[in-house]
Amino acid sequence: MSSRLGENAVVIGGSIAGLVTARVLSDYFEHVTILERDHIEPRPQVRKSTPQGHHLHAVLRGGLQVLSRLYPDFTAVLEGMGAVPGRITLDAPLYLPDGVAYSLTGTVKEPRDLGFQLYSQSRGLLEHCIRQYSLAVPCISLECDATVDGLIHRNGRVEGVRYRRDGEPLSLSSDLVVDCGGRGSHARRWLAENGFESPPESVIGVDFAYSSTKFINPNHARESGTLVAFGGPPPKYTRGAALVLIEDGVWQVSVAGRFGDYPPDDAAGFMNFVKDLPTPKLYEMLEGAERVDEIAHYRFPTSVLRHYERLESFPERFIVLGDAICSFNPVYGQGMSSAILQADALEHILAERAAQASGLDALAAAFFPKAAEVVSTPWVLAANFDFSYPQTKGERPPMTPDTMRYVLILDALTAEDIEVQKTVSDVFNLVRPPSVLWDEPLRSRVHERMHEFDHPERS
Repeated sequence: MSSRLGENAVVIGGSIAGLVTARVLSDYFEHVTILERDHIEPRPQVRKSTPQGHHLHAVLRGGLQVLSRLYPDFTAVLEGMGAVPGRITLDAPLYLPDGVAYSLTGTVKEPRDLGFQLYSQSRGLLEHCIRQYSLAVPCISLECDATVDGLIHRNGRVEGVRYRRDGEPLSLSSDLVVDCGGRGSHARRWLAENGFESPPESVIGVDFAYSSTKFINPNHARESGTLVAFGGPPPKYTRGAALVLIEDGVWQVSVAGRFGDYPPDDAAGFMNFVKDLPTPKLYEMLEGAERVDEIAHYRFPTSVLRHYERLESFPERFIVLGDAICSFNPVYGQGMSSAILQADALEHILAERAAQASGLDALAAAFFPKAAEVVSTPWVLAANFDFSYPQTKGERPPMTPDTMRYVLILDALTAEDIEVQKTVSDVFNLVRPPSVLWDEPLRSRVHERMHEFDHPERS
């Protein structure tokens, strides 16, 4: 039985989301064309349309698992290109005002090896590695300097795209169009042009900004770990930073602030900002170190979730994926992994349809609810951290006082039991759903501890 679902597919955007989506589609279409508006060189680079590309980037373990399935020996090849492996949380200390911790909340105070690695590298290197893998698939092609102007739409169905390359108007017919155009996706405008409603949005005003640059030989950095974070607990502290070893022995540094307390993009201002972090540790590391790159600044005012799954009608043969659905506060490093997992959800739907020979009709109606499930975990996790600050604006995800109490006691248990910490880490790395935090026997352990707190005389 053939696995093919169509002749041609078009992916809008050559980002990581677009490249991975093209790889997924390559198993079900004779040809897949990626249309990328930037010019791409055959080397690691930051694309012009990714202003956040100069800052820290990491793929969480859930995303790495998908990449390793789609691309044979992915982590080995990535490491061979220069990416630096780091054991979580053993190589990732968090410097706080009251000392060093080894969990995001600061609860775990000693280093532990949780049994898996993440990889640190520049965004350009990561994207280059994925691009090389995807373009090695014979049926995938990449057209650079190609700006998509609109959809070719007839009778409720998308049949291709209109685009420009070097100023020349062109069109491309297809059986499926996937918009991976990122936060700046034009999908909502295209929907309106063709008589469809735009999706409702959830917006969280995080008012976050960061500045990044690179150093060589920071003081005692390698002895601390490969990914070193600095900050303080909310809501008192709005500043934070990270120092990460990437390819070529270079250390990438990002400093961040919220609610108007933004890091500058000049050398003196950058170091003054570092000096006033909640802990002096990063300043001690960078003092006297050589800066080898310009300082890049990026502001991220709002996290946006577009609820395509709530639309009652949507054009056939068209879907939206990645940051075009949801763009997260970048401080938590979830965006790329979320997009990769959305592409994985698409792959499962396409595989089922190929097996059943059921075609591409109503694909959007099948995909968007699955994408919403993928996005839900990182969105809620990030939002709950963001709303630790009273200045954060928007609608807080529902969390009852009992749930909050449960989570706080669960966090306390991570300090006592590495297996609990592994389970929590799996959720934050998008490997397992949050529901596992309420599974037995963990649920009974948390409730027992809650009972001890409520009735200390009985414990």
